[in-house]
Amino acid sequence: MKKLIGLALIILSFYSCNKSQEQPQEQKITIKGHVKFPDANDKFGITLNKIKDTDEFKNEYEIVKEIKLDSNNNYSFDLEVENPEFYRLDVYKQQRVEFYADDEDLEINFRGIDTAKIKIKNPPHVHIAGGEKNNALNALHWARYQNYQYMIAVGQQQYRASLSDSKAWQEDAAKGWDVMHDVYERDIKNIIAMYSDYPTVVKAIQSLSWKRHQNYMVEQYEALAEKFPNVAYIQNAKADLLEKIEDSNKTKIGAVAPDFTFPDMDGNEVSLNSFKGKYVLIDFWASWCGPCRKESPNVQKQYQLYKDKGFEVVSVSIDKKEDAWRKAVKEDNLKGTLLLAKDSKKIMKDYVFSGIPYMVLLDKEGKVMALNLRGEALQEKLKEVFN
Repeated sequence: MKKLIGLALIILSFYSCNKSQEQPQEQKITIKGHVKFPDANDKFGITLNKIKDTDEFKNEYEIVKEIKLDSNNNYSFDLEVENPEFYRLDVYKQQRVEFYADDEDLEINFRGIDTAKIKIKNPPHVHIAGGEKNNALNALHWARYQNYQYMIAVGQQQYRASLSDSKAWQEDAAKGWDVMHDVYERDIKNIIAMYSDYPTVVKAIQSLSWKRHQNYMVEQYEALAEKFPNVAYIQNAKADLLEKIEDSNKTKIGAVAPDFTFPDMDGNEVSLNSFKGKYVLIDFWASWCGPCRKESPNVQKQYQLYKDKGFEVVSVSIDKKEDAWRKAVKEDNLKGTLLLAKDSKKIMKDYVFSGIPYMVLLDKEGKVMALNLRGEALQEKLKEVFN
């Protein structure tokens, strides 16, 4: 009889363990903090945002909770956690921080509204107190904050150099951007090494340029996905990178560029394939993109130099507002084939770019000759082609 009872207890224990593994146990964590400078006119200064649950993997957020401060400018709320997920707290659209909700109670304090007489887009670093998982995010956020400060300093240095007659100073100042990128990437890789045993390190891996660090990122994702097979975000991030790598083959050197069709200034539908027999520079840009419009005089100059030799510039704007596009075209006196891609998701996926300006040079057969040429690099390449 005792043996039967013992066997029953073992079976019951085994069943209970399996059941607990199949059904995640929901738990509750507390998020609290203080806002130093609240906005008296804003009823809900803080919003809790969560990544949207969509078929397409993106870091797009939606509001899931509005949080009110108490009389002492403090806030506190409980968060039910069934599966670990990334959330974001947004304060007055001036400060925001991403955190990982799992099994750690967190304290996150904010400065609040910008009290400076002249508003500046340089919010202070926000620290998450509460545990090692979120310390990985703290390290990442600090690296990004430092990188932003470095970017401001390099930009100021380059501006001062541009006002002088010293070419040596100008060249040295321009090198600051490369140094900035190298330092940032070194810091990110250090964070990945330090926090490789935590799921939150996935955000650090995502911070690298996949085009520059493709093999390294695949290696890191595979190791992380093996450690955390049930964390959907990690699995999705890995799958997203592999898809980008596959898509990039569509525009590798020598590949026939993906065709597209968009309306021109007169509303006529124009396809890329209609330019077969000409060398084509596809220039992806937008009216709100400062670097794009700074580069446009160079592109227009090259167009004027070579248009009679079988060269065409196909400018594809990803503006959402047609009026803004038309205004920019007029202000910058753009010539060539001018197209508007209001729905730019597919074209950005096909050509695998997220930042603009982004340029693709095609030969007469529509095959990719070069990617992302700008400034002197574009000039030299076109000289090689036409001279």
